Amino acid sequence: MRSAVARAADALGYLVGATARAVDRRLETLGLAPPPLDPPPEVRDDLRAFFGHTIDPAEVMIRRGHVPAVPHRRAFALPGLIYLGADAGIVRPRGGGVERPRATPTLVHELVHVWQGRVIGPRYVVIALVEQARQGRRAYDWRAVLDGAVHDRASHDRASYDRAPRAFPVEAHAQLVSEAYAHRYGFSPAAASARRSRQLPAVEEALAGLRAGRAPTLPWRAV
Repeated sequence: MRSAVARAADALGYLVGATARAVDRRLETLGLAPPPLDPPPEVRDDLRAFFGHTIDPAEVMIRRGHVPAVPHRRAFALPGLIYLGADAGIVRPRGGGVERPRATPTLVHELVHVWQGRVIGPRYVVIALVEQARQGRRAYDWRAVLDGAVHDRASHDRASYDRAPRAFPVEAHAQLVSEAYAHRYGFSPAAASARRSRQLPAVEEALAGLRAGRAPTLPWRAV
């Protein structure tokens, strides 16, 4: 039953992605599409290193803006296509801060969705929409997912918990990776706390899986 649902979700996700790419090409023909983002070489190198060559930003159409006539300006990613909405996509040096151009955490978040599409299939589109509809902003809270896992395993010893793989829903997974990128490149300070020390193994595990292009703990709806 689950495999049938997963196949149906993949088919729907593929259809949504194909339709969006066709609309995007039509908008470009009409001169209505937002301008593409061409990341500078330093940013492409950073992203390839961070994703372990599982994602090449040159293979994804990245648009700086939102869909014309659509009121919301939130970023979104469909297979092979990213619209950044109000996000700039690239942070430029401003003296005393970022020393070189960097991808924004939002761009990294959306590239994780592209990664999900390649690793688990286009079903991620359907899963993400369902998560957002059901949970709103809570869908992005990977710390709550991790804390829930700690609570659920309260009866197990610490060693068994540390060996257990973590499975994050697609939005929480993308948010975890984008925040890890932000910490790595100095967009936000890393707070030292007992809670953070417990989170670090899960973050490192997620990044290792990202760079290896694997998601071995996935049920049909999670990363």
